[in-house]
Amino acid sequence: MTIAPMVSVIMPVFNGEAYLAEAIQSVLGQTWQNLELILVNDGSTDSSLGIAQGFRSATGNVQCISQENTGVSAARNRGIAASRGGLVAFLDQDDRWEPQALEIQVGVHQQQPEILYTLGQQVCFLDDMEEPPAWFRLQQLDVPHTGYLPGTLVVKHQLFEQIGVFDTQYPISSDADWFARARDAKVPVKILPHTLLQRRIHPGNQSRHSQQIQGELTQLLLASIRRKRDKQ
Repeated sequence: MTIAPMVSVIMPVFNGEAYLAEAIQSVLGQTWQNLELILVNDGSTDSSLGIAQGFRSATGNVQCISQENTGVSAARNRGIAASRGGLVAFLDQDDRWEPQALEIQVGVHQQQPEILYTLGQQVCFLDDMEEPPAWFRLQQLDVPHTGYLPGTLVVKHQLFEQIGVFDTQYPISSDADWFARARDAKVPVKILPHTLLQRRIHPGNQSRHSQQIQGELTQLLLASIRRKRDKQ
């Protein structure tokens, strides 16, 4: 008899009261039910903590962790440290999953155990705005495309021991750095054709800090070049 693997879903929370309940419901409504949801409250000053605690009280597989505001990278790492599942997934507080997202990805990991992480497709949609913000205008709306971001990532827990967790020196782009480290280490990955994530584009997205992101991307690119050079 095959044992269904547990998935630890980690959701960083910072002043996310507008969308948090919807994000949590998209996790708890998954067709794959062997999961734990770890909400890491990163020093919220709005009603986010109360919303999170309400789900914890009503559901046995939700836990809340609170910390001082140290950023999304540290919050994800805190969740990883507390996780118990053999597989780890991430969802941001303002996004939502398709109902079969975890079932699809867990199925791939079960069928192809050599794969250490999977990514899927995302669809971006506008919320509370008529036109895309300037930082988004070169990207696609309502068209599936590969999501190189934590919201489409399901990863074997052991991989964090191999290549490390999210680097907090990149406040916004730590996910891009993690993917670069995985790629440089030639970690087996599979990109799925299925749309798994609905990514909400709204005035508060971190991606609006385009100048800071460009600086971080330059740093992590140089770090990738150094890693490759050191292996020669």
